[in-house]
Amino acid sequence: MPLPESQFQAAFVRSIFFQPFIRALSKHYGITLEDLGIPVKLNKEPMTLVPFSDLNLKMEELERLIGDQAYLCKMAKDISFSNMEKLGEWFLSTPELALTFRRINYGTSCLQSGATFHGELSGNIIKWTYDNHFSAGRGRFQDSLRIAFMFTNTLRYFMGEEYHPLTVEISGPPCGQGQFEQFFGCDIRWNAPSTRVWLDISVLEHGNTFPFELSRPMMLTNLELDEFLNMPQPHDAAKMMYEMINYSRFYGYPSLDLVAEKFNLSRQQLQRRLHQFGWSFSSITSYVLCNQAIKYMQADLSIKEIAQELGYNNVQSFSKAFQRQRGQTPTQYKEKLQERSRR
Repeated sequence: MPLPESQFQAAFVRSIFFQPFIRALSKHYGITLEDLGIPVKLNKEPMTLVPFSDLNLKMEELERLIGDQAYLCKMAKDISFSNMEKLGEWFLSTPELALTFRRINYGTSCLQSGATFHGELSGNIIKWTYDNHFSAGRGRFQDSLRIAFMFTNTLRYFMGEEYHPLTVEISGPPCGQGQFEQFFGCDIRWNAPSTRVWLDISVLEHGNTFPFELSRPMMLTNLELDEFLNMPQPHDAAKMMYEMINYSRFYGYPSLDLVAEKFNLSRQQLQRRLHQFGWSFSSITSYVLCNQAIKYMQADLSIKEIAQELGYNNVQSFSKAFQRQRGQTPTQYKEKLQERSRR
């Protein structure tokens, strides 16, 4: 069902959720974020929300850049939750597969919007399912493989490397001349409407053979936890606009044209929709950057560093914009933050 004209349609995925893909790409093909035209700073802020359409496009471009539609097959073993650092460890550190299965299905709602991760029961078979209505074209095919690899590698983490699903469904045409069938160890149903990995329900009872501690804390800072839990849904226009502006700052000071492009709108269409909400692009941008500045202050960046990170030409421009939002200079605000933290 299409959204009303006043809405903004987009989906987001966290930088950290794509880290296994990016690392595998570098390992097997020597391709970096810079080669893809993706800001390297995204790696330093793993909770950053990235428009899924950008990643969809990059996965398509990689087919042409590498010259192989089956390029993901070489990366398959490395595209796993275990390569997501501390969050990946949280997903996998459970006593048995059933708990990890459940944890992934609800936990990924904070990693990717506009998509669902769930199990579909059919007799004694569970179909681990991924639905993403925001993927399209060849990027949809590569994204389907990405998730099928993550599901399968999770099963093998518990069941052993020799485990193979009963069947795998991929959203795209046959590819790879049997390479993917060899990796999964089963038949593939191509051109499927959703990504599904089939498994016998009995394997969910399989215990974790790796040592883990139930009481071991996952060391997320308060800021990281705050960002992790904040996932705008496609119907939430205000949050969608906020996050798109926040993402665009990685390319310099946010511009109306860039944000309109990310929403697949013209400049005029974006302005008209903002007007319907009683917003102006400049006021929202100032609000977003001010909030991000406070997060950087809490991370103890200097005022000069914050101005640079947010795309301001100089510290003076940043200070004036911040003072209009908060009624005090960035230096004054940061000093008060530090005073409260010492109490």
